[in-house]
Amino acid sequence: MSSKILIVDDDANARMILSRILTKENYEVREATNGKEALEIVGDFKPDVMLIDWMMPEMDGEQLAKWIKNDATLRYTYIILLTAKGETKDRVRGLQSGADDYITKPAPHQEILARVESGMRVRALHSEIKQLTKRVAVLELAATVGHEINNPLNIIYLALDMMRKSLKQKEYDKLERGFQLIAETADRLKEIARKFIELKDPQTTSYVNKLNMIDIHKKESDKQ
Repeated sequence: MSSKILIVDDDANARMILSRILTKENYEVREATNGKEALEIVGDFKPDVMLIDWMMPEMDGEQLAKWIKNDATLRYTYIILLTAKGETKDRVRGLQSGADDYITKPAPHQEILARVESGMRVRALHSEIKQLTKRVAVLELAATVGHEINNPLNIIYLALDMMRKSLKQKEYDKLERGFQLIAETADRLKEIARKFIELKDPQTTSYVNKLNMIDIHKKESDKQ
């Protein structure tokens, strides 16, 4: 799957030139004439890199960059601002708005490609970190579930074994105790399930083999 780039510029010639340069490098390119039109595209297109002209009607590049970075699903989109403003204060302002890079017009084609490639590498790194974070979260959840339900399950197995022996030996008091143990353990498992369901701000604690697990017993008041 080719990497995706959205060009946002009200200058048709500028869009055409950028599109040709990037398409030749096998990028999937789409265009928008201003910030508002870009917002209609980004949700479905989800570009890896955006080349945004600063000065545009309706919504300029600075406003668009701020909007993108405030959207949880788009905040890691790599934004390159394109502008004729070359003073340091302008570059700082552009970066403070949320842009990741800044190109002063007119820029050589090779510089544009180099900046885009750099953005793609950063974007790929964000994706790798996101996947790694997911894998770690799954391992922590698996360790937590295994730890929390292992002991109750052992109690149930022991109670069932006791009940089998009690039936053979007609020791009905022990049979009743077995029923009681299973009922108590079922309540414990239900309480564990409730804590998982109500978990809002997971905190981890160290477990065996340096593996972390989620602390489902820590109260919200204890976290503050």
